Amino acid sequence: MMCLDIYLSSLSDAEYSKIAQKIKSKRVFPVTSWDISANFLQKNNPVTTQENDRQQLNLFSKKFKWKLDLNSIMPSRYEAIIITDIKQEIYWVNQGFAAMTGYSAEHAVGRKPDFLQGNKTLPEVRKNIREHLQHLKPIACTIINYRKNGDEYVCEVKIIPISNDKNIVTHFLAFEREAV
Repeated sequence: MMCLDIYLSSLSDAEYSKIAQKIKSKRVFPVTSWDISANFLQKNNPVTTQENDRQQLNLFSKKFKWKLDLNSIMPSRYEAIIITDIKQEIYWVNQGFAAMTGYSAEHAVGRKPDFLQGNKTLPEVRKNIREHLQHLKPIACTIINYRKNGDEYVCEVKIIPISNDKNIVTHFLAFEREAV
């Protein structure tokens, strides 16, 4: 039925009026699964997902009194968001993190993100990230990470130190996506 709805909505008024009488049903069928379909579509809609992430980041911003302009730092394309504390222990991950890595939020929280690294993760890249974070500097780089199932993937990472209202860096915010 949804395909018919989509087709009909694409017609002009003149086209629709020509066929309207032919498509009228004698019976009324309640749409019983629309709420299920709508929930599925909403959960898998990138715009909705990004808006949910933005709302969550705004909540953390208020809680920790971050000086944060999401419009200027949030990339238009990302899959995962990771927030770590100053000791680089994961505080929060978005739903995209689980989809990208295979690890649940429960598994990730309290650990350092290096649990995603493995044999092919270049030591120079690790060192570069470590040095930037030690000096509280932002960094954008590409790193080889590993999913829960052991598959490796190339990950583009953008890590930003986040300061509070007293100009003290309290967290790091990372936006990640799988490189094409």
